[in-house]
Amino acid sequence: MRGVIVPLVTPFNEDYSLDFQALEEHISYLQRAGVHGIFMNATTGEFTSLTKEERKLLAEKGREFVNASFYLVGTASTNTFEVIELTRHAEDIGADYVVIAPPYYCPLNEEALFTHYSLIAEKTDIPIILYNIPSCATPLSVPLIKKLAFEYDNIVGIKETIDSISHVRDVIFEVKEDRKDFKVFTGLDHHFLNTLILGGDGGIMACANFAPEIHLKLFKAFEENNSEMFEYAKKLAKLSRIYSLASSFGSAIKIAMQLRGFSIKPVLRPPYVMDRKETRDKIKKLLASLELIP
Repeated sequence: MRGVIVPLVTPFNEDYSLDFQALEEHISYLQRAGVHGIFMNATTGEFTSLTKEERKLLAEKGREFVNASFYLVGTASTNTFEVIELTRHAEDIGADYVVIAPPYYCPLNEEALFTHYSLIAEKTDIPIILYNIPSCATPLSVPLIKKLAFEYDNIVGIKETIDSISHVRDVIFEVKEDRKDFKVFTGLDHHFLNTLILGGDGGIMACANFAPEIHLKLFKAFEENNSEMFEYAKKLAKLSRIYSLASSFGSAIKIAMQLRGFSIKPVLRPPYVMDRKETRDKIKKLLASLELIP
C-alpha cells in the first residue's frame, strides 16, 4: 500500500443519524478518482462521537462499499480491551489494515504505551498501522516506534500527524531503513511531498476527501520524477491552511465538501459544531484561489 489514503468523513443526517447513502456515494466517488486507500472511523470521521456499535456498523458498511482500494479501519480507544474487540471485528469483516492512535485523555509513559500496543498485537493478526497524533494523544517517540516495529511483525507502519518533518525523517531513517516493509505515511497534506522525498510511502490526508485530484497528481508526478510535483505540493501547502480557518477538522472538511457540491450534509455530531458564514466565506475564498470552485 502506497500513495493517497483518505481518512473518511462520517456523513450524518440532520437528526445526527448515520447517512449511509451519502457514505456509499462518497466512497464510490473516491474510488472512481483513483485513491489508493480508504480509512473508516478516522479522526476526520469523528470517531470519538460514535458509539462502539456505530463504529462497527460503519466498518461493515465500508467493507461492503470499498472494492477498488485498500480498506483501513480505525480502532483506537482509551480502553485497551475495547481496542482489541474493535480490531478483531475489523479483522473478521475483512479489513486490510487497522489504524490505532494511542489512548487519549490520560497521559501515558512509554512503558504503558508499549504494553497497550503489545497486548493488541499479540491478540490480533491483522496488520496494524500506528497513529502518532500528538495534538490529540500521548506522542509516540521514535525509539518506541522502533521497539514496537521490531518486536511485532504485524505492526507494519505508522501514520504521522505531526508537524515536524524531522520526526518523520527519523522514523524513516531509523525504522524503515532497517525494516524495509514498514510503511510511513504523513497525516498532513503539506508534508506529503516531503515524506515521499525522504522515502516514505504516502499520505493519509483529510483534504483528499474533497480534492483528491491534487494529491493524486502530486503522487503520480513524484512517481514519474516530474517537476510538476512541486507545483502540486505548493497547492497542498496552501490548501492545508483550511484547518486554521475552522474550529475543527470536521467543520473545515464538511464546509469544503458542501462548497464543492458533495451530497454530504454540513452536520457534525456534538460536541463539535459547524462553523458559520464568516468561516464558510474564508474557506470559499481559499478554494476559489486554488480553482477548486468558480
